[in-house]
Amino acid sequence: MASSVHSIDSVLEQPAMGRYRWGIYAFCGLLMALEGYDAYIVANLAPFIARSLDIPIPSMGFVFTAQAAGMALGFYTIPVLADRIGRRGIVLIGSATFGVLTILSTMVGTLGEFTFVRFLAFGALGGTMPNIVALVTELMPESRRGKLITWLFIGHGLGASLAGLVGPTFIAWHSWEAAFWAGGIALLLLVPVLYVYLPESCRYLVTRDAADPRIGETLRKVDPGLTFAPGTVFVTDEIQASGSPVAGLFRDGRALMTLLLWIAMGGALCSVASFSAWLPSYLHVLGGLDPSTATRMSSFSAFGAITGPILLTFLMKRFGMPASLTMTLFVSFFAMAALTLVAQAPVLGWVLGFSFGLLVIGSQAGLNALVASSYPSSNRSTGIGWAGGIGRITSMIGPGLGGAMLAAQWPALWIYSAIAAPLLIAAAAMFIFHITKSAAAPREARLAPARG
Repeated sequence: MASSVHSIDSVLEQPAMGRYRWGIYAFCGLLMALEGYDAYIVANLAPFIARSLDIPIPSMGFVFTAQAAGMALGFYTIPVLADRIGRRGIVLIGSATFGVLTILSTMVGTLGEFTFVRFLAFGALGGTMPNIVALVTELMPESRRGKLITWLFIGHGLGASLAGLVGPTFIAWHSWEAAFWAGGIALLLLVPVLYVYLPESCRYLVTRDAADPRIGETLRKVDPGLTFAPGTVFVTDEIQASGSPVAGLFRDGRALMTLLLWIAMGGALCSVASFSAWLPSYLHVLGGLDPSTATRMSSFSAFGAITGPILLTFLMKRFGMPASLTMTLFVSFFAMAALTLVAQAPVLGWVLGFSFGLLVIGSQAGLNALVASSYPSSNRSTGIGWAGGIGRITSMIGPGLGGAMLAAQWPALWIYSAIAAPLLIAAAAMFIFHITKSAAAPREARLAPARG
């Protein structure tokens, strides 16, 4: 008897998300927020950790560089594996590992030990994040992916900002170690819930075994009215990349797109990592603010991060994602350079902290959404991972230079402008991306009838 055939696209592309998919999205958003909290707790509490380890604040630059190196290693290696063996297991193992290592960060006594543990923790994080994004992307309808993935990364930014908001409270109540324990335990408590609720990606499963019964099980949860005969073969109209997932990033006309995405991610993540790592310390040292106020000002970016998707959605409807990112990245440079004025007008710290979330974190979230939607399922994790890996390489350089400039007592304007300069490079890459995409659109429209 011939097996029945069913398209997964007819189910997954339904605009109505339904309770099941919204539940997956909410859990993944919470996971991203907790990982954002644990990832940036060091940056937000750097002055307190440095005091506890009896080291000067600029020495924390070694920690920031090690974290970026660990994340780069995770981005480059684990997502390639996930495109071979699946997303779900990587997400569960990576999240649990990151939670455990966050707790272990409190059990060290020297800068070297602390740096090494954070390197390992960020290796786990770098392998986990691209797979969370790939899994969500492949379960959501294409018509809503851009907005939903942008919001997913805003969740990560909100978690990072929460670390700054509550970190000083933990210190006042107990110690900086308590802030790490809270984040690590919360992440570990979420892992069993994800084990029960989180499915494997249907689009990934179709590329490996089109008759895998897990596909039908997930589709029935998305649309409870569906039934499938035993042995049903599932298909998709999505074009699949062949061969090596890495080589696939440059096949089928993707080479220029991939290079531009790498440049944009490299520039944006360099600035994001540098400001995330040093902004509380800069506001304290360069702006003359007390550490707790400086930390809360930088964490005010949480409110900007909430508004960022609204701004991007407004711009996207009129100009498209690449053009919108060009604008927000360009304006970001001037907003961050203006931080030099905080020493003369401290109230600007709150305004520009908000702008950091609105423009810089918002742009980074938009870039991640653009990368996730630019590759097929067969190499989506690799595409996200390698673009993020390029950014993590540049983000190893940025925080290190930020610490060196602080130690060398550079003027505030020089420091802020130098750290914000990569945002201009990212804006230029997105402008070229927009131009080339606009030029290709009429040609693709002419070829569409021939393909049909």
